[in-house]
Amino acid sequence: MINVLVGSTVLPKNLQAVLDIYRTLVAETRKETGCLAYELLQRREDPCELMLSEAWESQEHLDAHTHTPHFLEAMAGLEFLENAEPALIYTRAF
Repeated sequence: MINVLVGSTVLPKNLQAVLDIYRTLVAETRKETGCLAYELLQRREDPCELMLSEAWESQEHLDAHTHTPHFLEAMAGLEFLENAEPALIYTRAF
């Protein structure tokens, strides 16, 4: 299993647009083969701090996800609306 965490920050004026993009991305991604979990989290103390949490059956499934139309469209839409950190990729320790 592959787990991915991607943090980002959003200006308050962009928050609703960003949430709308993620709402579509999450809904479509959850339908993908190999997707075990895919959710967007908001920090309680600051709703403009987001964390995308993903779980995939394999690296191949994650790689396929990054080539889907809904992923590519979301990344294009988010490019100038959020400041994303590099993805942190984990595997199960045992």
